Amino acid sequence: MSGQVTRTRILRVALDLASAEGLCRITFGSVAGRASLSKSGVVAHFPHLGDLKRSILDVALDLWSRTCLGADTGVGGGLPSLIRYLNVWIGWTRRAGLPGSCPIAQAIVELSFLPGSVREAAAAAESVWRQTLIMLIRDAIDKRHLLQDTDVAQLAWDLLGIYLSHHVSSHSLRDPDADRKAHLSVTRIIASIEAINEGAAHQRQGGQ
Repeated sequence: MSGQVTRTRILRVALDLASAEGLCRITFGSVAGRASLSKSGVVAHFPHLGDLKRSILDVALDLWSRTCLGADTGVGGGLPSLIRYLNVWIGWTRRAGLPGSCPIAQAIVELSFLPGSVREAAAAAESVWRQTLIMLIRDAIDKRHLLQDTDVAQLAWDLLGIYLSHHVSSHSLRDPDADRKAHLSVTRIIASIEAINEGAAHQRQGGQ
């Protein structure tokens, strides 16, 4: 088995394990056992446990990107693109074939317990999520689907909060109704935005 194939296999096993049990539960022994390798076989590819955990987050972010940012959810469609992205993002791990929760969201929850370099990698992944939301919101503003004075950072914060709340409710609390509640929260935020837009449009027309 070539080195690259073995490395890919280790990361896939480690990603599934992080999804099922959390990044803090990752050890050389747990990954080696799942991958049917010796500990030294894993260490040969990832000399330090932090290297392995950072690589898991990198792979998770790549899988999120491929799952959630396809042609149908990219920038260019304004508010509809933002809504499509949110609907795919919530519960994306099931679509991607992961056995449990989102490894990135779980790492964010575990930040206080992660070593420095891994904590930085988790924070960087969260920043990518936040910037994706900001990009989609600004695109909706450019398309005049949202008001020019929309508080972009606050709206991104609200939407990220829905995702993280869904993560905790769905995977930590095992709430079977988490998907419906999360999508309802998104619908309500969008409806409130549209109502504000309509109110502003009526005011402009009344002033003409």
